[in-house]
Amino acid sequence: MLKRIRTVGAATALLGGTLLIAGCSGQAATNSPAGLSNSGPQAVNAAGLGTAQGDDVSASHCSATDFQIKLQAQPNPNQYLLTMTNTSDEACELGGWVNLTPTNMANEPIEEVAGENVEIPGGPQDITLEPGRTAFAGVHAELGDRGDSNTYVTSGFIASPADMSGSVNAPVNGLNNEPVTEIPLKSLQVGTLQPSAQGVLF
Repeated sequence: MLKRIRTVGAATALLGGTLLIAGCSGQAATNSPAGLSNSGPQAVNAAGLGTAQGDDVSASHCSATDFQIKLQAQPNPNQYLLTMTNTSDEACELGGWVNLTPTNMANEPIEEVAGENVEIPGGPQDITLEPGRTAFAGVHAELGDRGDSNTYVTSGFIASPADMSGSVNAPVNGLNNEPVTEIPLKSLQVGTLQPSAQGVLF
């Protein structure tokens, strides 16, 4: 998939003013995913997350190892918040989705679990992620009974960002940030990467 170079400049300044107004309204605090504080810089679309349109460019020059990718459990047991943080020293173009492959306790891929990328909360966005910044996606898990032959106990995921080479392990944290190592999983849906966590859960 082709991505576009973004322009930040004046659009970023305008966005900063909009965020200040939204922060005063207090609306963002009511819809925050679990494990995410609205007071932190990663909870908003601040400078460092461009979404302006421009000229088409080829696949990202970054690789999966330039990111830390994690899943955060939510009060609804079928929902997880995926966070993708740029740990490199350069800006990276994102490809719309993170492909997730469940793994067992031996960190072996569970190929039998069907995964699907879905356009929720909307189609893929062109996002440039600056160093230290985070993009977000919703993950919906269909859970099953451990005695069901179509249910597989998942301890984590292998994350492969679209349009990039390589993959990284994506651990799962519980509501109290404790490691989650057993998820009875039947299937998985992954939403599009977004510059804000608001509205990504489904």
